[in-house]
Amino acid sequence: MAAPNVVHLPIPALKHVLFTTDFSSGALAALPFAAGLARAFRSTLYLCHIEERAPFSAGVSDPRLYEAAGKDAAGRLAGLRQLPVMRGLKSNLLLAEGDFKHELLKIVGRDHIDLVVAGTRGRTGLSKMLLGSVTEEICRIVSCPILTVGPELVANPEKPFQRILFPTNLSDLSRRAVPYIVSLAHAFGSKITVLHVLSSARDLPGSPGEHSLAESVCTSMKRAFPELASLECEFAVAFGNVADAVLRVAPERNSDLIVMGIRNAFRPGVLRERTAYRIIAGAQCPVLTVR
Repeated sequence: MAAPNVVHLPIPALKHVLFTTDFSSGALAALPFAAGLARAFRSTLYLCHIEERAPFSAGVSDPRLYEAAGKDAAGRLAGLRQLPVMRGLKSNLLLAEGDFKHELLKIVGRDHIDLVVAGTRGRTGLSKMLLGSVTEEICRIVSCPILTVGPELVANPEKPFQRILFPTNLSDLSRRAVPYIVSLAHAFGSKITVLHVLSSARDLPGSPGEHSLAESVCTSMKRAFPELASLECEFAVAFGNVADAVLRVAPERNSDLIVMGIRNAFRPGVLRERTAYRIIAGAQCPVLTVR
């Protein structure tokens, strides 16, 4: 398997981190991770709530009701700043009103946001996976990296990102995630597992056994990502469906974070069948997606 041409990408500076919340328990579960990142990178943490106006047809047309809702949201947003997890951080409060998509894009551009952090609704029922409409909208429209935190979380927010899982198909797209992995590893002393998923070796015509195939792929991964050579890093191969394999390997390796390069994973259509969507919705740790 030939490795792609290696182009060294600059290490990102996460100077402006946006935490967006609707004040639900799912959204607030992401705040400790946003604060941990802001503390590690000495970032400004933006605490953001966007109040969407209800249509007149919904029966909420009294301006006084909008004013009361705005005051309540402002108070709750200010209250987040007083939480112990925010101690010592530089933070800005952002309260906007209007169309969520329009307001979020305006904030991300105006404040030069480097990373958006959001909680997800995650898994519901036995097999259905949902992120929640707000998180899906964020993932569709925001071009900067996004850290999502789901309700099935088992990672420790007080010691975040100690073990990072990097699923890769060895493409140039997945390489975009590497500078973020390097940056996080230096900031948190992380151990890295680089994972490539293949269909079962016996299903590949003329292929060697799984063990020798795995060794060959691991060699290709080492060549593909020389930036990781100075980190505590291991290379692994799994067989089967990509999303299932990633969701299986992450808890096996006690991963605190999954980092993925993605493209068009949140286009309208068969959204919940897409690999990135399934991983984000089903992960037991935060997931960082890089476009």
